[in-house]
Amino acid sequence: MGAQKDMGLNAYAQAFAVAGLAVFVFDYRTFGGSQGEPRQWVSPSRHVEDWHAAVAYVKAELSSEMDTSRICLWGTSFAGGHVLATAYDTPGITAIISQVPHLDARAATLLSVKKRGIPKALLSLGIGLLDTLGTYVRLPPIYLPLVGPPGSLAFMQLDEFETKEYFSKHPQVYQGDWQNIARASLVWELFRHKYSPIKYVPDIKCPILFVAASEDCLCPVGQIYKAAKIAQQGQLLARDCTHFELYRGKLFEGIISEQVNFFRQHTGLANAPARITAAAGVRAIAKLAGIPENGKQTAALGCAAAEAPLGDIDEERDQ
Repeated sequence: MGAQKDMGLNAYAQAFAVAGLAVFVFDYRTFGGSQGEPRQWVSPSRHVEDWHAAVAYVKAELSSEMDTSRICLWGTSFAGGHVLATAYDTPGITAIISQVPHLDARAATLLSVKKRGIPKALLSLGIGLLDTLGTYVRLPPIYLPLVGPPGSLAFMQLDEFETKEYFSKHPQVYQGDWQNIARASLVWELFRHKYSPIKYVPDIKCPILFVAASEDCLCPVGQIYKAAKIAQQGQLLARDCTHFELYRGKLFEGIISEQVNFFRQHTGLANAPARITAAAGVRAIAKLAGIPENGKQTAALGCAAAEAPLGDIDEERDQ
């Protein structure tokens, strides 16, 4: 939630690209390298629109350079749910990886209220309503902290260890002047629309790999186990760790290997040479985007998705 592609996603993009997958990574509107105001507007409905725009762009603009008939979606945390919402009404998705996903609004709300307490939960809801109403009369946005200690008004209430893990994957300088805030309207949107991507899972036909962290304090792990069971072709990859420990170190090395194998298996690349295919895919995307092929920047442009999706491709439609 509230992240962007320069917050640790390059490592995933590089791994998939080296394995022979052309990778497309993007920022949501109002985040990172994408345009849009007010900045850092976290909104499930807007984010899912951006995912649809990203898939449409890949199909329309990259089909002459690579095989776009086999599109996989990868999302983590909040976007772990967005990939399910996107695949539900997008024909032809080949495979999905949903890592430590947000799945059920009710379960997440109960967990949040338990940490924050009822008075502060009601206060944050009221602030969210004010921010939502202010949008219609063009008032300045109201922000709440993204990350804060338990009992605060922050969207993600983390202890000292988890806070350290969260910021450990961040760059020294953020693209787009990212700050530890998000629009308060998210509270009202989640309350009003009960955003629960788990409801889409039974109708998704393609294979889905769910990645769970047993000590996840943000996305209830029980819902992830449930989603893996009700999916038509669900698989579960579970690790004994917290939500943000998966993004680096030995845990990352272990899960990325399994994720790479999952995508290669379902895209028919299991027996294909990896590096040659990857180089060709990365070069093609870099050429189209006008980005120099210097490794790091090229890899950062890559996957059919990520924690922090699009904005720069289809920006004008919602300004």
